[in-house]
Amino acid sequence: MARSPDRALDRAITALLHEAVQHSRAMRQVMSQIGQLVSLRINMLQGDGPADPAETALTELLSPLTKREKEVLDHLARGCSNRQIARSLGISERTVKNHLSNIFTKLGVGDRTSAVVKALGRND
Repeated sequence: MARSPDRALDRAITALLHEAVQHSRAMRQVMSQIGQLVSLRINMLQGDGPADPAETALTELLSPLTKREKEVLDHLARGCSNRQIARSLGISERTVKNHLSNIFTKLGVGDRTSAVVKALGRND
């Protein structure tokens, strides 16, 4: 039979895990929405052409990226893991890591979040 302090600790752990799951779901939803916006932005930049100087700067920033690197960046902006990106694009996780390394170098950033922020044109 479990003692009362044990049950209280178990309830506290369960409550924290539940909260973490809820937070995780909310973060995935936000990341998905950000990803959709970044995809739209990247597609717009690949389309007709920029309408203002800020778009010109962003187009120039993303221009060194290959088509595949832009696809990886798009998935990254959607909050996908390396494994999810690999499965979606039909490539290995190692190849995804190589693409990410190239993206980071070309964008002059050191991590996933900075790459997405820069792709959104928010490098202030």
